[in-house]
Amino acid sequence: MNRRDFQRAFGDAPEDFHLRLQATLDGLEEKNMKKKYKFSTALIAAVLMIAILTGAGIAAGQLGIFDFLKTADPIVPLPGAEELVATNLGTVENDLAVLTVEEAVFDGQGVLVQMRLTPKDENHVMYNAFSTDSPLAETKLVPMKMAEGTHELGDWTIVNEDGDRRLLKDGIELSIPTSEEEAHEKDLPVYLEDGVLYDAMGMDMIPVAKEDGYKLMDYWTGVRVEIEGLPEMEQPKATESGYDEGQEDGSVVIRTSYFADEPLNVESVRIHCSARVSEGNYDEGLEMEGIDIVLPKSDETRKVKVVPVGDGRGERFEILPSEIVFTKVRGYFELKYKYQQAASGEEMGIDFHILDADGKRIPTGGGSGWEEDGIYGWNWDMQSFEEIPETIFLEAKVIGEDKTLGRVECKLVEE
Repeated sequence: MNRRDFQRAFGDAPEDFHLRLQATLDGLEEKNMKKKYKFSTALIAAVLMIAILTGAGIAAGQLGIFDFLKTADPIVPLPGAEELVATNLGTVENDLAVLTVEEAVFDGQGVLVQMRLTPKDENHVMYNAFSTDSPLAETKLVPMKMAEGTHELGDWTIVNEDGDRRLLKDGIELSIPTSEEEAHEKDLPVYLEDGVLYDAMGMDMIPVAKEDGYKLMDYWTGVRVEIEGLPEMEQPKATESGYDEGQEDGSVVIRTSYFADEPLNVESVRIHCSARVSEGNYDEGLEMEGIDIVLPKSDETRKVKVVPVGDGRGERFEILPSEIVFTKVRGYFELKYKYQQAASGEEMGIDFHILDADGKRIPTGGGSGWEEDGIYGWNWDMQSFEEIPETIFLEAKVIGEDKTLGRVECKLVEE
């Protein structure tokens, strides 16, 4: 996943999360922009309950599931969306923690799930260094220790054996610097400080509690969505994203979103929620039993055709007839277009802003891109509408540059 994929999938994450990811992302090879997932069909546990709609009397402000959509430019569910949400969907526990599926909704194309993982010991804090934003814990960057053994890195040979620490280039032994600053000045890959050999080019991320008295508990959670009865190869592709929000009591709220490329012609989907927790070594963590829920479809979809006005062209791109599906929860836009790379070959590609008839940006959320036989596309979620607008504009922006390639007017025609 590259930086742009991350931003699309997760929206505007907190700054400290970006800093935590920076050390991991730096140096990684750029991946293909296309980020697709297939739902698995293997079930781990028997069905524990059938989810029924339990929205009567629930106010929108009491629900947390829609917080997933509240980015800097939020998608706002339509009135009545809160009545579609199923609540109190099951609880499992082990010796360390309790997992509760608090809320979920399936609107015909997308699924939102909210879970909570709570440590049994009040002095423990749920924290995953790669995903959790927590008021009680944080991730710090520290010098990276060289692993034991002999390492071949290009022209360099680095020996870090018991009592034997050497640095060689093309077989010639060099003096090892005694500080990170000296290693950078001499452009050397390691340095030796207080008897420890460090990698001068890398940093480690370590989780730490912000206050004394707390012990961090690592965790992993998963949500699997599937259509019962379909073989694995026929399960719909879906975009997956989410974020974890630590709480003052040491628990963590996990919000996950899935949506398929097109409306699912089914009356229900099955979701499997699972977790694994660890007090130290994650490989020795304790797996939870898991919770399986059958979630009924809870809304009628409205599909509209997106028809470009005129030739639909801008500078080196062309908007093709596309579709949007609207529910009370959100919209799902499958945009199709053609695109010609700049002659210089320096562009990373193009992104699109959706604008209303007055030129105001319509909020969008996570998504995924694809390319097939010269046709490009984006599938992403967006703001829904009670009254579907007659016109929108699609504005093509060059990724990584303050450059616009054009704006195309499109008519929305309800089917």
